[in-house]
Amino acid sequence: MAGTDRTSHYSARQRGIRIVAGAAMALGMLSVLPPTSGPAARADEVTASQNTLRDGWDASEPGLSPSVLTGGSFGQLFSTPVNGQVYAQPVVAGSTLVVATQNDYVYGLDAASGAVRWSMSLGTPWPTSTANCTDVTPSVGVMSTPVYDPSSGIVYLVAEVIPPGNDAYHPAFYLHALSAQTGAEQPGWPVQIQGAPVNDPTRPFDPYSEWQRPGLLLMGGSVYAAFGSHCDYSPFVGYVAGVNTSTRSQTMWSSDAGLTDSMGGIWQGGGGLMSDGTGRIFLATGNGVSPASGPGSSPPSELAESVVRLAVGSGGALSAQDFFSPTNAPALDSTDRDFGSGGPVGLPYGTSAYPHLLVQAGKDGRVFLLSRDSLGGRGQGTNGTDNVLSVAGPYQGQWGHPAAFGDTAAVSTANSATANDFVYYVGRNDALRALKFGVDSSGSPLLSDVANSAGNFGFSSGSPVVTSNGTDPSSAVVWEVYTSAPGAAGTLEAYQAVPASSCTAAAPCTLRELWSAPIGTASKFTIPATDSGRVYVGTGDGHVLGFGSPDA
Repeated sequence: MAGTDRTSHYSARQRGIRIVAGAAMALGMLSVLPPTSGPAARADEVTASQNTLRDGWDASEPGLSPSVLTGGSFGQLFSTPVNGQVYAQPVVAGSTLVVATQNDYVYGLDAASGAVRWSMSLGTPWPTSTANCTDVTPSVGVMSTPVYDPSSGIVYLVAEVIPPGNDAYHPAFYLHALSAQTGAEQPGWPVQIQGAPVNDPTRPFDPYSEWQRPGLLLMGGSVYAAFGSHCDYSPFVGYVAGVNTSTRSQTMWSSDAGLTDSMGGIWQGGGGLMSDGTGRIFLATGNGVSPASGPGSSPPSELAESVVRLAVGSGGALSAQDFFSPTNAPALDSTDRDFGSGGPVGLPYGTSAYPHLLVQAGKDGRVFLLSRDSLGGRGQGTNGTDNVLSVAGPYQGQWGHPAAFGDTAAVSTANSATANDFVYYVGRNDALRALKFGVDSSGSPLLSDVANSAGNFGFSSGSPVVTSNGTDPSSAVVWEVYTSAPGAAGTLEAYQAVPASSCTAAAPCTLRELWSAPIGTASKFTIPATDSGRVYVGTGDGHVLGFGSPDA
């Protein structure tokens, strides 16, 4: 839908079934980040999917290698009960694991033992029965992944609450700034998110018709939050709100500044707002009025079914600078196949001609490779087609976002066949797919499906993450939360990330499953967190689980 966690209303929800389940790479010049000296040390898990590229790659985890997982000692370390469902990915601040719930509770847990160090209530959560919204029940509190600032020791999070004296028809959203070590609210906080978008002052933010699902972004001294709708009830549009952490001044932008309330919600299956540098924000939008055909450098006012790049201008004002929307965007809208059911992911590798790549996929299962420096507009290809670098699939539709791993810097950059650069994609009721990155005969980047998991992942399974010891392909592991359907039991599963070099699109292989464990009731589109040899998962039955080796 245009801004919710629901599946399509055009087909019945189907239960996932666990089942056993083609172009060779050409020569080309490839580039990769992290650099050849190895990945930069990462002390904490500070944001959704590891970093602001949202590539899900944690390259500082020798304690999560395949040999550790299969050695017999790796398993559940703790299961800590918390007050409310956990939709937000936990974040790690030093030795403290910060977890927020749909009942507006926040916890600081000991990252090794799961013991509660502190907890606090942020207020009364919004009851979804108020709008007869059965997608997420019974309440919405903190739904998005917080962001932690190691330089200040502060964790920022957005909570939906019913303020004292208000009824459920008049909720509010507050951005909180808490000490990660004590839970203490910082002076001058929280800040209520309110106002009107700079590109449409006539349409002020209405918290009753919005909810805040995408992970938060901390960039340039401001925290950015994106909004979609409560169960698609109109009127609503998509918003991005920014709050300066020093002055607490606010800025706001709307994805639909047209003549009608035409949706265009930003939800991304919980994926975070993406950034590849100061002043640059990437997002994806859902159903609504499609942008008119035109170049990406001239974004129109209505930007549903699009990937959009925002710029932060003078005084913090947000403006759209570039966009891509599929040529068939109106058809996607009419059949409820949101392009924005998936979040954009910046790849940590590229080619000499296209060093800054972005992956985007939505409910129709096409996996687009775009250039972050020129997204492509709408209908700007030959004969009005899509102006993109390549398209893989279609596979089954995505609710969430892919992950990435790359070792190009550790091998010859002259031959893509020797590289181990992958995108990991999970569609609805489909396998976990390892899509190998390479180039075609003309040097254009492409993704080829070379290996799949033996089992399929049901609707509401999570977004994958990758752990490794630097760029060593033998150490890389893909983590994914499996569930058969919304509200069902789930498992945390780990797979060998890099298949054999003999695996090709013409002769795909099976990804080796290394380890798995039950987690109880799975939340929708869960993103695991990883840090210091441990993996953390929040659940739909109000628990936070930690997995690792006892001696880690």
